[in-house]
Amino acid sequence: MRILLGIILLIASISASAGYDKNLEGTITHIYTYPTGLVLFKLSNQPSSHPGCNPVYFAIATDVAESAANRMYSRLLTLHTTKTKAYIGYDSQGSCGNSYIRVHNIGGG
Repeated sequence: MRILLGIILLIASISASAGYDKNLEGTITHIYTYPTGLVLFKLSNQPSSHPGCNPVYFAIATDVAESAANRMYSRLLTLHTTKTKAYIGYDSQGSCGNSYIRVHNIGGG
């Protein structure tokens, strides 16, 4: 029974940590917003490929909690307006956001 419980906890922890696995620094060149809550944006050095998602844009997906999405969107607009480099934390392997590259955090310096 302990072994089974250990395996279940291991699998749960692996799936919970899936997602944010890469960072990229660049200048924001485009921002698009949609009535559904989807926010798409592009960096000057946007990745040209992704194993499962459309690499044309990064996405603040519609399944992100509203408060978190609003914070990321606010940072995105500030960085774009001030022409400050953005630091994007994203999923480089899967877990797309509305079919685009899912963003997990946005920072700037």
